[in-house]
Amino acid sequence: MPLWEHLAELGQRLKRVFVAFLIVFIIMWMPAPNVTDGNILSVFVSFFSTGEYNPLAYWIFMQTLNPMIEGLNKTGNIRIALIAGEVWNPLSAVMYASLYLALLVVFPYVVYEIWLYVQPALYPHEERAVKKYLWAALVLFYAGNLFGIYIVYPAIFRFIVGLSQVLKVEQIFSVSSVVSSWVQMAFWTGVIFETPIVIAILSEICLLDPWRVSEYRPLIYAAALIFIAVVTPDTTLVSTFLTFIPFAVLFELGIMWSKRIVRKCPDIRPPK
Repeated sequence: MPLWEHLAELGQRLKRVFVAFLIVFIIMWMPAPNVTDGNILSVFVSFFSTGEYNPLAYWIFMQTLNPMIEGLNKTGNIRIALIAGEVWNPLSAVMYASLYLALLVVFPYVVYEIWLYVQPALYPHEERAVKKYLWAALVLFYAGNLFGIYIVYPAIFRFIVGLSQVLKVEQIFSVSSVVSSWVQMAFWTGVIFETPIVIAILSEICLLDPWRVSEYRPLIYAAALIFIAVVTPDTTLVSTFLTFIPFAVLFELGIMWSKRIVRKCPDIRPPK
């Protein structure tokens, strides 16, 4: 097709993605469910009868944070409080949570539209390589998000709270900074979990030699540590090492799998 037709098709697909994202984003601002009585209708009944408003996105965020905060507060020596800090921080917190959770919901549809757009331009072996690992990539991305939310982020939070306790500093956190760091950690761990998929796809199209890559393992690990340290919000390097460990495991698994994949590549052979 001519260039303008490609751009028109891309515009149509982006428009559909934007509409889907907007619908989910609006839903994320709806009143959160009242799970105490197990009645779905209570979501709207409690909102209109009491006037209490708790956005769904912020409620989901707090479901991942509340158990940790309650557990720390039960120790008796720690009291954690979330404050606004600045005028617009509560709005920013809900906005961050709504944007990212909406992205997580529509992400498979985004990948689907991108796939339909680029598929005609791929060679048969490239198309097979992408289709083979597409769903695995989605699963690993969500697994990375869960790892960041439930493993890395709580570890960072507990470390900071413990350090504040040692220094006799009051544990009062800006809600906007808590949510934004939560989003950053979830997203980047999701990206890092894509490491074996990238290795596998490059191996499928014979662009990656796993034996040569293995020779540069120290440099790759050093670069990964620097990259993780830059993109993660934690300055204590706790998140860096907690995120680097799964990266190293996934990288080694990707290299092992790559050595099986490249057997079909005529120009890639193990060193003698």
